[in-house]
Amino acid sequence: MTPSWPPTPADVARLLEALALAEARSPHYRAHFAAARVRAAELRDYDAVRARVPRTAKADLVAAQRGLPPFGDFLAALPWELAAVHVSPGPLYIPRLADEPGGTPVLLEAIGAMGVRRGEVAHVTLSYHVMPGGLRLHRAFEEYGCVVLNGGTGASALQLQVARDLGATVYAGTPSFLGRLADQARELGWDPRRDLHYRVGFSTAEALPPALRAELEAAFALELFDHCGEALIGPVAGECRAHAGMHLHARDLFLEFLDLETGEPVRPGGTGELVATHLGRRALPLVRYAPGDVYRLREGACTCGNPAPRVDFVGQIGTIRKVRGVLVHAAQVAGVVAEFPELGRFQVVIEHPAGERYERATLRAGLVREAPPDLAARLARRLKETVLIDVGIVLVAEVDIPEDAGPPRYAGAMLDRRVH
Repeated sequence: MTPSWPPTPADVARLLEALALAEARSPHYRAHFAAARVRAAELRDYDAVRARVPRTAKADLVAAQRGLPPFGDFLAALPWELAAVHVSPGPLYIPRLADEPGGTPVLLEAIGAMGVRRGEVAHVTLSYHVMPGGLRLHRAFEEYGCVVLNGGTGASALQLQVARDLGATVYAGTPSFLGRLADQARELGWDPRRDLHYRVGFSTAEALPPALRAELEAAFALELFDHCGEALIGPVAGECRAHAGMHLHARDLFLEFLDLETGEPVRPGGTGELVATHLGRRALPLVRYAPGDVYRLREGACTCGNPAPRVDFVGQIGTIRKVRGVLVHAAQVAGVVAEFPELGRFQVVIEHPAGERYERATLRAGLVREAPPDLAARLARRLKETVLIDVGIVLVAEVDIPEDAGPPRYAGAMLDRRVH
């Protein structure tokens, strides 16, 4: 079933089945529903679900697992039914049943959309150590019919040697590690375009701004495809060969996109918070789980012919502020800053000075090298084109910008000094 938004009646029917299953099998959700004075059998449509079923925050799962380790009261399976346990930072424990898809069918579709051919060598560089990402991708590439090089993280020189010897043509991992491989290849005296064979790349787990994409594609002569997801719910969306937004491909999730202020469903062209519910039987089901991720829904149909909606990842709720009626996203600002090689970390300071009519946004941009005289003016113009409001520019040394303002989360990138 192709993911859709707004939801179709068939989507809602699967959602209602998932709520009933979670209520029946998970002690947490029995209590969760009872506290909200709702029973799954009473719900008839999506509006009723949105109005009556509270969201699940990551903090709820953290508290439950700390109080009753390892899985809290979320577990919806017997211990001997479990096939594997993954771990997300925290740590958070993610048990999996043997017949759970674990994102594999979705990833198979994403791999196919990149034009990967069966028999190609796929070099997977996400962490295999405790974290789920490496294994998820490994299983998918293997099932697709690829020969998989389980690189993981680190040991870049060794990984390059093996990738070259095996003729790896598919890269899968973070853009930053791909950049590290380019640097390492040059340190070895290799030309990444001549001595390595990558032709396509599955980029995930980090932002892929246009300037970085162009740099990496030029370094290796490959085509990168951006993908996004979340550790607890798995893959969410990925690019096709049109590279015009990421198609929703999470067929095992019911996805909502809700206005950050009103909680109402957003339409194509709007920006909304992701809220996800697992569909089907799960060892640890999540109902209306809200990880704080924000997406913009693209309008219109994609030229590739895939009818699934397209989205752009915007950032996390904590890195988004409304200034003079316009949503300003740290990740959006990062995309502009990345166009200027003189700049590193940044911080957006938002103020409403006493006696002034309007709020003010100022970008403190960290310099990593000497700046040309017109840098501030060029940066201000690009920000106005992208963010749609005037942003003041202050150039400072990068050491003056807090480290937590940097990628991938940009947690400290938005400094709001307004009195709320």
